Amino acid sequence: MMEYPFLNLVEAPGRYIGKEINSCTKDWASAKVKICFAFPETYELGMSNLGWRLLYEIVNSQRTYLGERVFAPSPSLEQILREKGIPLSSLESNTPLSKFDVIGVTLASELSYSNLLTILSLGGITLQSEERGEDEPLVIAGGNGAFAPEPMAPFCDAFFVGEGEEVILAILKTIQETAKEPRRERLRALSRLPGVYVPLFYQPQYNEDNVYLGLVPKEKSFPEQIKRVIITDFENAPFCENWVVPYLQIVHDRIGVEIMRGCMNRCRFCQARVIYGPCRIRSPEKIYQLVITAFKKTGYEEVSLLSLSSGDYPYLPQLKELLSPFCRKKNLKISFPSLRFDTFSLTETNLEKGKKPVALTFAPESSERMRTWLNKNLKDAELWEQIRVARAKGWRHIKLYFMLGLPGENDQDIREVANLIMEMSKVINLNLSFNTFIPKPHTPLERCGMAKEEEIDQKIRFLKERFRRNRSLSYSFHLYKQSLLEAVLARGDRTVGQAIVKAWKKGARFDGRKEFFRFDLWQEAMAEMGVNYEMFLKEQPEGAVLPWSHIVI
Repeated sequence: MMEYPFLNLVEAPGRYIGKEINSCTKDWASAKVKICFAFPETYELGMSNLGWRLLYEIVNSQRTYLGERVFAPSPSLEQILREKGIPLSSLESNTPLSKFDVIGVTLASELSYSNLLTILSLGGITLQSEERGEDEPLVIAGGNGAFAPEPMAPFCDAFFVGEGEEVILAILKTIQETAKEPRRERLRALSRLPGVYVPLFYQPQYNEDNVYLGLVPKEKSFPEQIKRVIITDFENAPFCENWVVPYLQIVHDRIGVEIMRGCMNRCRFCQARVIYGPCRIRSPEKIYQLVITAFKKTGYEEVSLLSLSSGDYPYLPQLKELLSPFCRKKNLKISFPSLRFDTFSLTETNLEKGKKPVALTFAPESSERMRTWLNKNLKDAELWEQIRVARAKGWRHIKLYFMLGLPGENDQDIREVANLIMEMSKVINLNLSFNTFIPKPHTPLERCGMAKEEEIDQKIRFLKERFRRNRSLSYSFHLYKQSLLEAVLARGDRTVGQAIVKAWKKGARFDGRKEFFRFDLWQEAMAEMGVNYEMFLKEQPEGAVLPWSHIVI
């Protein structure tokens, strides 16, 4: 437990007390390698991340290794810690982060990057990797951000690219075996492991016009490209049997069981499909066993069957036959967090039982024409059919996600989206969410440019005018400047890292939240550090080397 006597002065003190059901506190002195898993967001978001939970359990299943946790403190707690000179400590043993051998970072969202600097700074760890002392922890990052790592390269000693369950123990073993060697040699040993990228050993190259030319290994022994690591036997991949049960409500407050990893669909905009592919499937029998095990150790009343598109799971009838008797007996609800319109009726008929959530959630993305171009081959007629099914089964609310500013999108596409929404709202209440399209690394659209703010504002004005008097609609538009910053942090090179430090020093925190987001701080930081962020938003010509070209999917 974090022994802070002032937790009554901060919001949600339950974030910092630890000691949850199924959490693991091990003997510090007997552990050969000590890793603190750092999630640069609040407890409620971090504890909802399945990848972190998997690694936590894998490490603590080993007798000689110890894994603990830390999350980004709220701004109010950060202020108190700084004023009192108290270091940020782990949940399990209240140990300052600087005492660990490794800080294992999950980079799940670009808009949480500034929070990592808060964690390192409060934990007594030097921000810049090249300036860290021999006795400071190794900072190793994984997650989505490791697939385009250059903006965070100044702060991370190493990145792991791929599925961490496959290599986490090899990483800790290497750290254990090289414990008495100099820091540089420890990193050299890590760089020999599959999927491990050590920025220290690579030099960015630019031409006289400051055009990025790629990374050059400083020695011939370092590979020019880093290939991601994937699990081939997903049927027997690790699972969180000892599911940690929080004391306060978190974002996804239920058991999560992966039924598939990857996705069968080929949507051109989707980075997750690329990062988590290829599509691998667990058998109904294995899923049944995992659900029973997790239920017995937690008492949760809901299990979420996880994948990028759960309705595409090919063995739903068999899974229903196995799960239904147990679910009825234990009053256990099974839910699907990610459905496509064309798979909803199948999942609703075959598995969904018990009390329904407040709303169904789907992502039509755009007009029918644009969906076809995006390889999301859903027709408006199919959408209408699923609305009819949902209405007949008693649903009264549906949440729909759309994107604005897609490549090739025109005014007619926006009009068709508005018309479709207006017609649907006549039969069911709709909650709409609109986001600006970001051309993410490693997708087929990675070289596309991002739409200008004035283009997005024009589309938003049109939609707001169409929706103004419709009481069956509620809607929100993601801040364009948040999307812009996300794009820069996703598509940038190593120079962006210095702007991250500068923005953080100016006060940038929790940039994914409207109440904390201040784009003016980022503008000032990038201007002061000479970062022309517009260059990362432009269309990139074929043949141009991209800042993530050294990462091979």
